[in-house]
Amino acid sequence: MKKILMNLLTFAVVIAVIVILLLSLGSEEGARYVYKGNTAHQAIPIKAKEYQCSECNMDVEDLDYAAQLITKDGDTYFYDDIGCVVLWLENHTPDTQIILTKTLDTHQWIDAKKAWYSRIAPSPMGYGFGAVEKQKEGLVPYEEMKLLMLQGKNLHDPFIKKKLLGE
Repeated sequence: MKKILMNLLTFAVVIAVIVILLLSLGSEEGARYVYKGNTAHQAIPIKAKEYQCSECNMDVEDLDYAAQLITKDGDTYFYDDIGCVVLWLENHTPDTQIILTKTLDTHQWIDAKKAWYSRIAPSPMGYGFGAVEKQKEGLVPYEEMKLLMLQGKNLHDPFIKKKLLGE
């Protein structure tokens, strides 16, 4: 009987420790994925680590690769990589007003569908797509970037990586 009570007490203590640890890891606000009330449909000024990516849950840290999807209702979703936007849209169907991305060349928020994309940029998720505002040789338009992302033809594919980077 004592052995059973000791085992139950030990189990209860372990569970209590795990619960305390999990609660201590959370913040008061919790994860921040969505900004509500953006009825102007403009980019929300953000700071590094202020929001988390709606697709991969990573902190949006490198703002030069950040993206925002704004719905017609004014909900703004945040992403750390344009590839995450493409993947997220495969599983979600928001009433999208606009997708904005930060550019590597001008460091401005622009319509992602008007941007041009490098295939070898050191993007946060390693897909290689980095947006620029001004077209240059070797860059691809949004629809081609989207197709390449959905086909898995990004720097995660070792054959594509070798072809593009010579590694």
